[in-house]
Amino acid sequence: MKATFGRILALLARGDDPAPPAFDGFLDSLLQKFENCRPGLPDGVAALGGEAAARFFTDLYEAERARLKDVVRQSEPLLAADAHEELFRKVDELVRNVVIPAYLRLALPYTARERNDFYFAPGPFHWAERLAWGAAGIALGAFVVWAPFIPISAKEFIFPMMVGGLLVPNLRRFLSMRRFEREINGLVDRGDREIGRIDTAYLTAGTESAAVSGSLNAAEEADLLPESIATGRGATDVSAAEGRGSVANRGAAAQGGTKEGAS
Repeated sequence: MKATFGRILALLARGDDPAPPAFDGFLDSLLQKFENCRPGLPDGVAALGGEAAARFFTDLYEAERARLKDVVRQSEPLLAADAHEELFRKVDELVRNVVIPAYLRLALPYTARERNDFYFAPGPFHWAERLAWGAAGIALGAFVVWAPFIPISAKEFIFPMMVGGLLVPNLRRFLSMRRFEREINGLVDRGDREIGRIDTAYLTAGTESAAVSGSLNAAEEADLLPESIATGRGATDVSAAEGRGSVANRGAAAQGGTKEGAS
């Protein structure tokens, strides 16, 4: 019980820090599975999205539902069986109705860009787009050297601008990957926070029920205690009265015997 109270206080006092992994990091492992299996998503489904893409990732989640049920039962041993089922149902609804749609919103556009190597032009014209970016770098460098209001006049500045233009697709790939990773981690963090909120509500409800049950049991014991004490006292008084009566009888008998001997 002390561990339960400590967990509740830790969940309530964590503030803006990253949420602790809920249910042994189930959500993080689920999205990692989605990422590992995302290359198997067909190109047409990745481009169009919709029900086919949702079905692809929902089927992956279906294989993990049994593990989720076991994790819920093992993580909250103090909850009753019906509370376990209700908590599992809430988390299952969260994954189906929130986590998977949010992941699709992030992953499908990223997958389309990733499979085109983060170019704007189609695959056969990637080289043309890179050359176009290089030419744009040369033009921008020449403008910087020519412009009188920019304090750069060295013509050597044109070369790094050309190299920068040629590397624009690579820079776009790096920034897109960093952004996608940050968004996925944010999704995991928000999902863990929501699961932690649901878990805390069930823990608090279970603790309050246990406290109320304990109070009722204590009240019943308090109601029964005076009766038992009174019964015990009554029995003691009766025994004491019987003892005094027997002593008095023995004393009277002894006095009667003494008088008969004297006469």
